[in-house]
Amino acid sequence: MTDRTTRAFRNLPIRHKLMVIVMLTTTSALLLAGMGIIVSDSFLLREFLQRDLSALAGIIADNSTASLAFDDPQSAAETLGTFRTKSHIVAACIYRADGRLLARYLRADAVSGCPPDSAGNEIRSTHNDMAVTRIILLGNRRLGTLALLYDLGEINERMRLYAGVVLAILLGSTLIAVLLSSWLRATIATPISQLADAAALVSDTRDYSIRAEKISTDELGVLVDAFNEMLARIQLRDDRLKKALTAREEALREAQSARDSLKITLASIGDAVISTDVEGRIVFANRVAQSLLKYGEAELIGTHLDEVFRTVNELDRAKCESPVARILRHDTIAAASNQTVLIARDGTETPIENSGAPIGSENGDIQGAVLVFRDVTSRRRAEETLGLLASIVESSDDAIIGSDLDGMVTTWNKGAERTFGYSLDEVIGRPISVISGPGLPDEMPEILERIRAGEKIDPYATVRRARSGVSIAVSVAVSALRDGLGRVAGASLIARDIGEQVRAAERLARLNRDLRTTNENLARSNEDLERFAFVASHDLQEPLRMITVYSQLLVKMYSQEADSQASDFLANIVGGTRRMRALLSDLLAFTEIGARREEAAEAVDLNGILELVKENLKAAIEDSRAVITSDHLPAVNAYQGHLVPLFQNLIGNAIKYRGERPLHIHVSVEEKDGQLRFAVTDNGMGIEPEYHRKIFGAFKRLHGNKIPGTGIGLAICQRVVERYGGRIWVESQAGEGASFIFTLPGILRSREET
Repeated sequence: MTDRTTRAFRNLPIRHKLMVIVMLTTTSALLLAGMGIIVSDSFLLREFLQRDLSALAGIIADNSTASLAFDDPQSAAETLGTFRTKSHIVAACIYRADGRLLARYLRADAVSGCPPDSAGNEIRSTHNDMAVTRIILLGNRRLGTLALLYDLGEINERMRLYAGVVLAILLGSTLIAVLLSSWLRATIATPISQLADAAALVSDTRDYSIRAEKISTDELGVLVDAFNEMLARIQLRDDRLKKALTAREEALREAQSARDSLKITLASIGDAVISTDVEGRIVFANRVAQSLLKYGEAELIGTHLDEVFRTVNELDRAKCESPVARILRHDTIAAASNQTVLIARDGTETPIENSGAPIGSENGDIQGAVLVFRDVTSRRRAEETLGLLASIVESSDDAIIGSDLDGMVTTWNKGAERTFGYSLDEVIGRPISVISGPGLPDEMPEILERIRAGEKIDPYATVRRARSGVSIAVSVAVSALRDGLGRVAGASLIARDIGEQVRAAERLARLNRDLRTTNENLARSNEDLERFAFVASHDLQEPLRMITVYSQLLVKMYSQEADSQASDFLANIVGGTRRMRALLSDLLAFTEIGARREEAAEAVDLNGILELVKENLKAAIEDSRAVITSDHLPAVNAYQGHLVPLFQNLIGNAIKYRGERPLHIHVSVEEKDGQLRFAVTDNGMGIEPEYHRKIFGAFKRLHGNKIPGTGIGLAICQRVVERYGGRIWVESQAGEGASFIFTLPGILRSREET
């Protein structure tokens, strides 16, 4: 109901209101009852329909088992034909177990086909229809599914019927309500109207001698008697009130004039002022007080001071008693207090000073109290800043010296005493040149003149002399000191002893020179060593090849003539030269990896590298029956001559150090932390943890001569990996296989892969 309608109804005569109330009450009750019946019947009918349709679907499903069992569409169609008696059945369909349609029934006006098949028994209901699905079983075997579609037009028909009945009842009840309201209006409204007319007449004429006529002795009669008695009392008091009001208005005018004058005075001062009555309730608060307390004037007037003026001790956070409470209790002036924090309405905390005094009347009685307080935040910050600056200056390890524009020392901190050896009393009032000393430059007169002219002085390094006569290397920063008006009044000099830094810089320069010399010597030694290893391993190949060839010829030509001992000697010579050649070959590869400095990188497919390694190790792979698998490896920009020995040594070692189980080797790769991480994993004999670091050293072998090898393979792998900025390690336990893992952060994927 809108405000306009409410006002119109409120202004109607009582007789009309009675009629409207009776009509609205009757109509609302009937409408709510009818709507409740219609809505509840709609929900109940839906539940009944679901139950009936579920039962009907179960009966039809049971009757269709034979049709499905014998795949008889005609029999199934006859069973579904029974739905013709049900006008609200839109469609009914029987599906085989594989979801194919066996038979269906469609109402003549049906616009849609069969409802969809379902995996289980379910009822789906929408606003317009209801779909029922029932599984057809024979024993525990599913033969098919029955699907029904039922329209909900029956519900709409019943709702229309009930609506018509409710409307008819409503019309009849309205007629009865009109007749009843007419009788009530005549019985109740007439006495009330007469009383209202009398009240209106008194209001218009201000004639309190008028009386209302009493018709009955019921509640309305009692109301008329009370009304007439009230008029008599008002008439008596009206005369007295007119005289009292005249005197009061005169006194109020005088008091208001005095109060306005006081408010203007208190509002113009900079401190916060609050006055209270004798009970501590606020009667006045100027704008400064309102601002600090975060309350408006209307909110403060009449509120007890303790509710808005909340203070705590700044040090121990203990609650403070307000000065007004002490004044009203002891009738004494409350002295100013500090270390007090005011907590405003919004939680803002403000340090304040406050004091108070009692307000007395002419006869000496206390009428209230006045509280005066002020925000001391700015003053407190200034004091704290000054104290902090003084503490910083005094505790600084640097020498901080103040002087006037004539060069006389005005301040001298502990750092200056420690640095130069002079006490405060020895230098105050003396020229700052006291720390220059004879024979040392004194640049301060020139600097003071530049400061006087407003120039900025850049920090500089110089030498000063302590009281003991020792020269001190210092870094000096000089800046202007200004007075309260912003005028240059002197200079501040900060001197830091940099003797240790100077000596450290000299030592560092000397160490850098020695390091460069050492690096140059080491580089030459490395080049000579690599050149010697390359030449030695290369030039020794030819005589070893000759020894091997002629030893093999001796075995071949004189094997019948030589005794067993000579044959063993020749076999040892051949085996030793073969191992020496393998060792020199690995040594040459090891040297070449370190000797090459700038090979041209090329796009290398690691899958192709792996296939090349398998071909090189073909005989060993076939002999060991090893199975080698791998992830799809990326193509990288690198030098192929480095990657082949890396993978070949790792896979070759896995074959040599195999265990009793069928050997399986897997090469994997993952990208972790922005770099490629490879792993060659086998299920061989494994390595004890104490040997994990030793095996990467050159000529380090764990099994002696039991397993052939030179002991350089893993050293070559480590050198290749470290050449590209990576690292290689092994994760293994004895008897549990090994996983050799290495990273190659210096290798980038080729563009074809990215």
